[in-house]
Amino acid sequence: TIFTTNTSSLSISKLAEYTGRPDRVVGLHFFNPPKVMRLVEIVWGDKTSEETVKTVEEVSKKMNRIIIHVRRDVPGFVVNRIFVTMANEAAWALERGEGTVAEIDSAVKYRMGLPMGLFELHDLLGGGCIDLSYHILEYFREKLGEAYRPAPPFERLVKANYLGRKSGKGFYDWSEGKTNEVPFRAGRTFDVLRLIAPAVNEAAWLIERNVATPEEIDTGVIYGLNYPRALLRMADDMGIDIIVNRLKELYESYKEERYNPNPVLLRMVEEGKLGRKAREGFYKYAPGLYEFVKLKIDKENKIATLLLSRPQRANALNPTFLDEISDAVTMLEKDPDVRCIIITGEGRNFCAGADLVAFAQGSVEAVMEFSEKGHNTFTKIEGLSKPVIAAINGPALGGGLELTLACDLRIMSKKAFVALPELNLGLFPGWGGTQRLASLIGLSRAKQIILMRENVDAETAFKYGIANYIVEPEKFEEFVYEIAKKLAEGPPIAYKLVKKVMCHGNQPHLRAGLYMEAASGGDVAVTEDIAEGIMAFMYRRKPEFKGK
Repeated sequence: TIFTTNTSSLSISKLAEYTGRPDRVVGLHFFNPPKVMRLVEIVWGDKTSEETVKTVEEVSKKMNRIIIHVRRDVPGFVVNRIFVTMANEAAWALERGEGTVAEIDSAVKYRMGLPMGLFELHDLLGGGCIDLSYHILEYFREKLGEAYRPAPPFERLVKANYLGRKSGKGFYDWSEGKTNEVPFRAGRTFDVLRLIAPAVNEAAWLIERNVATPEEIDTGVIYGLNYPRALLRMADDMGIDIIVNRLKELYESYKEERYNPNPVLLRMVEEGKLGRKAREGFYKYAPGLYEFVKLKIDKENKIATLLLSRPQRANALNPTFLDEISDAVTMLEKDPDVRCIIITGEGRNFCAGADLVAFAQGSVEAVMEFSEKGHNTFTKIEGLSKPVIAAINGPALGGGLELTLACDLRIMSKKAFVALPELNLGLFPGWGGTQRLASLIGLSRAKQIILMRENVDAETAFKYGIANYIVEPEKFEEFVYEIAKKLAEGPPIAYKLVKKVMCHGNQPHLRAGLYMEAASGGDVAVTEDIAEGIMAFMYRRKPEFKGK
């Protein structure tokens, strides 16, 4: 018999002491709601046997769970250690006047891209979980020291019995049926690094003690907290030296031990492992080593498959993702073992388009840079000398459809659909949708799809001329590969010339149109309508556009 516990914070080793067989006790921590959240933490007690771990791992796999191992019994395990300490940092920032509840939540929800603001989440999860986090932090305080004590806002709310929506008040006022929407641009000036740096420091603490690997920590925050991106990947993008410097600033200001940079981070800086800019941080970076792109090269058939791999966010495109696609297709263009490229999506979606985080910066420059990056990447795909197939395995929305329009052929699964829904958000198609779609199917049809925000199913896409082929889902991959093999057998030099002549000869005005499209992106970046559109999308309501 094996004893497992779903506790999110209690010591596995302590519980095991009361059983008389501590080697058969293990933590199996699921996340709510377990029907939706596939992550499970397997938490090893001090005396848990490898046989016990292996058994519960096999059971978890049969349950189709995403597993991370917590190899030492530490407070908060992995996911709650990151989440609760980050929430506490938000509360400390509130207490110290670094931002208001709305400003901090806005930065977290829209600029970091988390599903909810940290205060919003505490008010709404289970009707309110302020008391739960407070008690976990008190446990952290007992086990880890005074630096981990609950921030005063948590303490005040618990003492007043303001525990969230269920009690009528928490960080927000929920009395008399009030609803609270986090304002879109309130967090423009709040320093999100102030929350991220301490969270990375906690992750480094876990790595230092061999509690979990960087990959396991990142899996935990993605599938346990619904983060839009892995925490340590974000750290690598920001720069480990930047993280360390921010921690030093916080330590100098507040003299709290939790801000003292962990030796793991200091060693990384000393060794020059500063993240993506140095080609190594928590992860290594080089052509073919990507965060969001997976490559498979079939040398025998001379076919490369570029997999858009951000399934937890429907393969939505952020700046790093676009950079990786651009780097990957450049590499494939030069590879003599590749004569045809397939681009498809991992999971149920092809690509949901642009990640909305870019539009929350409140900066015309940031939006213009993002727009230009997308244009440059898709134009590069369009200009490749090798045939490119868009294998549309699921929904291709916004920038996802625009990516397919830059490909030579589009093959759709009959379960897929395409759309340019940007107007629903107060945006407009900004990566070629207004130009390439009109060139492909005519101005009138393109206007219909864009202005009416229509979802176009596979049959209709074939009828309109968007899709070259439509295929039953069970035959989709096989059919795509047969087309790719036929293309790969063709003459490379002739392909290059045909594509060049067709691209430039039949589209004399496309470049001017694409330039106008990119230049117009900044015009909508700071409108009230885009803020209203994105907030309405987040809160699943109908937008009320005012033309401002």
